[in-house]
Amino acid sequence: MKTMKSKIIYGKYVVIDSETILHSGALYIEDDKIVDTGSYADITKKYKADEIIGSSDMMVIPGLVNAHSHGKGITDIQFGQTDDTLETWKFRSYPGVSQYYDALWNAVLLLSSGVTTTMHHHDLADASNYYSEFTDVIKAYKDSGERVNFAPTLSNKNQFIYGDNDAFVNSLEGDLKTHCQSMQKNMKKFGSREYFETVDRLYKEYYSDKVKIFHGPVSPQWVREEDLKEIRKDATDKGVKIHIHILQTQLQRLYGIKEYGSSLMEYLYNLNFLGSDVTCGHCVWLNERDIDLLVETNTSVTNHPGCNLRVRNGITPLYELFSRGVQVAIGMDDKEISDDKDYLEELRLASKLHRINSYELDSKHILPKDIFKMGTENGASMLGFADSAGTLDIGKQADVVLLDLHRMSEPFCSADVNILDLLLYRGRSVDVDTVLVGGEVLLKNRELTKIDRQEVVRKLRESLPDNYEEEYRKRNAIYPSLREKVAEHYTQWYEEIDTLEKKPFYHMNNKK
Repeated sequence: MKTMKSKIIYGKYVVIDSETILHSGALYIEDDKIVDTGSYADITKKYKADEIIGSSDMMVIPGLVNAHSHGKGITDIQFGQTDDTLETWKFRSYPGVSQYYDALWNAVLLLSSGVTTTMHHHDLADASNYYSEFTDVIKAYKDSGERVNFAPTLSNKNQFIYGDNDAFVNSLEGDLKTHCQSMQKNMKKFGSREYFETVDRLYKEYYSDKVKIFHGPVSPQWVREEDLKEIRKDATDKGVKIHIHILQTQLQRLYGIKEYGSSLMEYLYNLNFLGSDVTCGHCVWLNERDIDLLVETNTSVTNHPGCNLRVRNGITPLYELFSRGVQVAIGMDDKEISDDKDYLEELRLASKLHRINSYELDSKHILPKDIFKMGTENGASMLGFADSAGTLDIGKQADVVLLDLHRMSEPFCSADVNILDLLLYRGRSVDVDTVLVGGEVLLKNRELTKIDRQEVVRKLRESLPDNYEEEYRKRNAIYPSLREKVAEHYTQWYEEIDTLEKKPFYHMNNKK
């Protein structure tokens, strides 16, 4: 018979959710669930636990939720690539690395940052070996103990430019044309049939309390209409969620107008694609009508502030979405501002960036507690973990993070400061001391309990080719020429963009 393990978790502050903070609070946990909450005095009087974790210098919060990611452990700059605009950046290629250990390294960094649940939208490294690659990644998360919402990506349209891609490739010459034709063939290795079969198989084999499988069409301009319709049907039949990128750049904004006579959001609306089970990533170039459609259909949004700045997308109208009641969560998208998976830094960036929706004195703006809710409760809801994660309510899974308040408070901090304000102003991943997922301690005293961090680093290094730089240069020798042709194709588009109505949600300073 299984012996029940019990824990008391306590701290100077226990944050149940963005609105409920217990001073000198505690949680009582049995096995994987939160059984009771209250003051430390009351909880220790009512229960005798097998283990007591915490201190009077700790802050206890729900596990953080990274709601949009592609799960890269080694970052682009570490691989040798600096940021670029999306339409030209996506053609870079990296020499092979162990997908298992790269995902495990990602999980290590996330857990060390207090992230207990993440979304992994997987872009294939080797399309000819796709299923084992997907299962390697899922196994990494299972081995780490972290919760994951996983989807293979589908991209089968507009590979190079938004428009007639065959004509674009045929206009090229020599090695560049041959290279692009090879890329076209490679994309077909994981096409519609393979995608739907894979989602079905992954769902049957891996869907569980800690692993959610969802649909991952990359973006409406990159997925065929018939496949978007089939994804919508299959998601409804299975009861799984959909995550899609949309309106990330000005070029995507113009493409919708040119191709469909409307925004891409309205295009999805007309397909009956949107709904409460759909999350739209980025949403930078929304118009008022797009927000109306999100509200009408109860479709949610993920905001990726660091990525949107680094890839020069722009700024998501987060305040407008928030004030209209659209559910928003925060994701790092593997291009967080700190480039080290520090989720608290990303929440801080979101908090600061969206204070400037108005310059008027006393104007309403997004508060730190609102951003905290986006980074916990809202993210858990979007990723299919609403019943188990996101808050520290009784009956939920014990996904708990303890942060040491010393550095945040040193040398002094007024007792009048709201603890969530302090966290969003000063908190960093270095302050994360202990992390539990489902009651299991995965990080204690900043040391991982299930994973040997240095072993993961060693295995990941070993998986890289010895001649990495040489292989990287060889793979990407054609990239400058391709980038030039793609940029040339869009020259006229930017002239058209300049003629579009300009009615910004955020009024930045002008030249005068």
